[in-house]
Amino acid sequence: RDKLEPRHFAKWVELAKKYNVGLDFNPTFFSHDMVKDGLTLSSPDKATRDFWIEHTKRCRDIANAMGEAQGDPCIMNLWVHDGCKDVSVNHALYRNLLKQSLDEIFEKEQPMMKDCIEGKVFGIGLESFTVGSHDFYTAYAAKNNKLLTIDTGHYHPTESPADKVSAVLPFVSELMLHVSRPVRWDSDHVTIMDDPTQELFSEIVRADALDRVH
Repeated sequence: RDKLEPRHFAKWVELAKKYNVGLDFNPTFFSHDMVKDGLTLSSPDKATRDFWIEHTKRCRDIANAMGEAQGDPCIMNLWVHDGCKDVSVNHALYRNLLKQSLDEIFEKEQPMMKDCIEGKVFGIGLESFTVGSHDFYTAYAAKNNKLLTIDTGHYHPTESPADKVSAVLPFVSELMLHVSRPVRWDSDHVTIMDDPTQELFSEIVRADALDRVH
């Protein structure tokens, strides 16, 4: 994954042009031998971090090339599952490492892609501590002018994703939504028109933000 180049996705671009659809893209941080102890960009092991930093940089290159080919910026969402199954005694260590990794990843300006960052309550098998929490990514997005991703299945069941639209739009330029049915603690990637989904989109209209939400 640290050797990927835009040429490897040329057929994607060709197919998208054929059917006149836009492409988005994302790096993939799981199902790989270089995931160490449930950690990637926040790993204390420098070789592990460097591998995933390079993977993400290359994904940004690919997304930018896709944006150039389609004449419209390609949106690239970054979500890492990094966390701990058991109690961690040093949350600051991992979060500072994640911040350093993100800063390095985003050093290069990519004019035809947009960076999104996405938090989560916790990941399966990593229930005690999530490095990339909602607070972490909301603060990072606001400070570094990145898009914030709201995944409707990544919050506590008593939270309303709809209410977050007006809460964060004064501080971030744009939002990206992953809209699928939440089941317990995650999205199951099935989209249904239920009441929370309708409320989410109503909030976007009320905030006059149709041109700021993807």
